[in-house]
Amino acid sequence: MNGALMKASSRFAIAAALGLALSAGSAAAADLGGNCCADLEERVAELEATTARKGNRKMSLTITGQVNRGVLWWNDGEDSDVYYGLDNTNSSTRFSFLGEAKISSRWKAGFEIMMEIEAGGTSSKVSQWDEDGKVGTQINGAAAASFNASNVDSYMGDARRAAWWIEDKDLGRLTVGRYESAGVVTTIDLGGISVVASGSVVLLNGSFAIRSSAGDYYAVTWGRLGDPASNQGRTELIRYDSPSIHGFIASASIGEAGDYWGAMLRYAGEFSGIRVAAGIGYENITDRPTSAACFTLDHPNSSAACALSSTGGNITQGPTDLTAVKPDIDAWGASLALMHVPTGLFVQGHYMAADFKASTALSGYWGHDFATKTDADQWLIQAGIAKNWTGLGNTAIYGEYSKSNDWGAGLTTGRSYSNATLTGTTTVNGVTDTELTVWGLGVVQNLDAAATELYLGWRRFEADITCTGSLVAGSCTDPAGSGTTKLSTQDADFVFGGARVKF
Repeated sequence: MNGALMKASSRFAIAAALGLALSAGSAAAADLGGNCCADLEERVAELEATTARKGNRKMSLTITGQVNRGVLWWNDGEDSDVYYGLDNTNSSTRFSFLGEAKISSRWKAGFEIMMEIEAGGTSSKVSQWDEDGKVGTQINGAAAASFNASNVDSYMGDARRAAWWIEDKDLGRLTVGRYESAGVVTTIDLGGISVVASGSVVLLNGSFAIRSSAGDYYAVTWGRLGDPASNQGRTELIRYDSPSIHGFIASASIGEAGDYWGAMLRYAGEFSGIRVAAGIGYENITDRPTSAACFTLDHPNSSAACALSSTGGNITQGPTDLTAVKPDIDAWGASLALMHVPTGLFVQGHYMAADFKASTALSGYWGHDFATKTDADQWLIQAGIAKNWTGLGNTAIYGEYSKSNDWGAGLTTGRSYSNATLTGTTTVNGVTDTELTVWGLGVVQNLDAAATELYLGWRRFEADITCTGSLVAGSCTDPAGSGTTKLSTQDADFVFGGARVKF
């Protein structure tokens, strides 16, 4: 909706009004009342008053976005079902307002506001007992209100991006606001399959509980065993991106109170028909959470997490969280993608790792939401062919394989998963080692004329969980001769199909 569009809208309004006047021309001529022009001007004014406008003619305004919804079939080894119309968290439904203005021959400035439609029924939140995407007490027949009851609207969502930027064509771009940080790089998608097979393997089914060989629900979800989808997380920051220099772009950012910073280097090029994309990035996090109960400053909370006192409504001491040891997390990741352009054959993948440094301090970043988190890593490889065989657009057929190690494990006595957070499940204590294996196949069909992608993807999830076993009778068993205690688990299959329509 730039200036040209505004002018076009005004011309259309005039043309529409003129058309109305001409259609009644014979009657008006017969009246000879002389008021036809006044009526036309009044109608044009009404139409112009209802035309969408931007605030000024200097900053352009573009509205863009996408709708991405689909159908999920799941089988957890005991039960199966189909959920309809879910939002695809791999690339969620969203819209953006983009603006740009030229300052000089070298400089320009702009902004971006991106809103995500996180309505009930998102792929990463639904589970066996909750097709609406919010955990309740539905397990084992216990009654609970539906999050998204029939004919009841869901909430709007949140701002993924809200930032302004300024750019020099030779020096690069500076971004200030809420935006993706520079940091860990995961799979760069040359094959065009990330809409259904993103580098994070838990965004389509992470809230499903793992089943035991006896059919019980564990208080452990598949999402706890996979990467926490935290790479290049969005936060309030200042970010710098260099211009492209021989295919290389360098980026760096610092966020929040200086507790979150990172850097990355990316490359894109083509040699003798081989397209290459690669990247590597690092980030460091020392941010710590603060108890929500401590945020009401005018009415200090006396909970154990707070040590507040007030004089005339002024706080003289903050939450005790502020005196706790800060976490110190290092994370890095690298990606390489290759495509043979003439044939469309491609291979792509990444490796990433997080070092929690045996910290007892808690942080929400990289899944560090419990004490003494074990270091973790993940790798993924995808391969296939993307070719326009039909004339409609590229058809991408792919296969994939991934391993995620120790994202759900704790040091020493291990991590515990309580049924207090997943009502009706079986508590699992003392998890010291986890491995998530994922296999997948799928296809993505582009419809270039409609800016649409149709997709269908299958993933199988396999879990290997080691725990102490002595804390919860029957949850861990020691297979004969194994020398370790293993949690009995069943594999799960997920098939997700849908469409992403861009506008």
